[in-house]
Amino acid sequence: MLSKTVFAAGADIKNRFLIAKGKELYFGPDTGDLADAANYETFKKEVFRLLKKVKTKPQIVVSDLHPDYFSVRFAKEYIHLFDESYKFIQVQHHHAHIGSVLAETHIRKPVIGVAFDGTGLGVDGNLWGGEFFVVDKCKFKRSAHLKYRMMPGGDKVVYEPWRMVLSILKEKGIPFLRNVKGKDKDLILSMMSKNINSPLSSSAGRLFDAAAALMGVCLYASYEAEGPIKLESMCDDKIEESYRFKTLGEDGCYIIDTEPVFWGIIKDLTKSRRKSIIATKFHNSMVEIITSTTKKLSGESGIKDIVLSGGVFQNNFLKKKVIKILSSSGFNVLTNIKTSVGDFNISLGQYYVSCCTSKS
Repeated sequence: MLSKTVFAAGADIKNRFLIAKGKELYFGPDTGDLADAANYETFKKEVFRLLKKVKTKPQIVVSDLHPDYFSVRFAKEYIHLFDESYKFIQVQHHHAHIGSVLAETHIRKPVIGVAFDGTGLGVDGNLWGGEFFVVDKCKFKRSAHLKYRMMPGGDKVVYEPWRMVLSILKEKGIPFLRNVKGKDKDLILSMMSKNINSPLSSSAGRLFDAAAALMGVCLYASYEAEGPIKLESMCDDKIEESYRFKTLGEDGCYIIDTEPVFWGIIKDLTKSRRKSIIATKFHNSMVEIITSTTKKLSGESGIKDIVLSGGVFQNNFLKKKVIKILSSSGFNVLTNIKTSVGDFNISLGQYYVSCCTSKS
């Protein structure tokens, strides 16, 4: 906590900003996607209203790293709202996710943070979303992550998740996308081969999209996370099977390759196994990735406090199983309780990291 007034701009697609004055935290409304003009106007109106209420210009302004976020642009453009000598801080998206839990729990020790979600800009310029951090207040080390995959067409993969199947399996994935036009599949393969609008992503959310598409559960999504939601609804607690995956070491950071998971799905599809079995095995594989990697990092660091955050943990089947396995292994598992595990917690995490940064 700081004596100074802080404005935390939050995320962009699921925005909820925060103004902190001493012990008092004032959250804005859950606005939604700031790329929508009406939502952005609401965002600005609510910021103006709350700043008028607190009767102090913020001395610290904190935002995401992404230069194209409307929340970031606002923080940079509306400087007349802030103190003349204000300090501007930018916080990596997944660090903020973990920070939001630390703000809620008031834990002071280093933690292993697992941030699984759809996307967030990483410090290397790629899109992150399957991250394992060692976090000590305002500092974090990226200790492991899911292997980078291309996102052909960028954000279009959210509503056309079949694209991620080709990203993972390339030409070998073509026969398993029977209800996608051949010319569309050829176009995506061509885009990736020429590296046209195909940013790299370590997103866990995109793997859930790909699994749902490969299984034929959701090739085209009519709303965000349609495939993952349907996939979770098919899961069966009684099934303990899972698929293989690979863990590789690279420059002091573990890289988790999930391609074998998808070949396992294909093998089960060709055997005509029930989709409930396949969906559960996929989930169990993701659980094993999280728990085994966490145990590995704990063995190296001695850290027993584990933090889970990010939109993927809205999946209760996954979250409950991860917590159960880690808790039974002697870990203290923490996650968001007062705020959402999704991006509505980002402003709280930004505030937490800015407080630590300003004190250090």
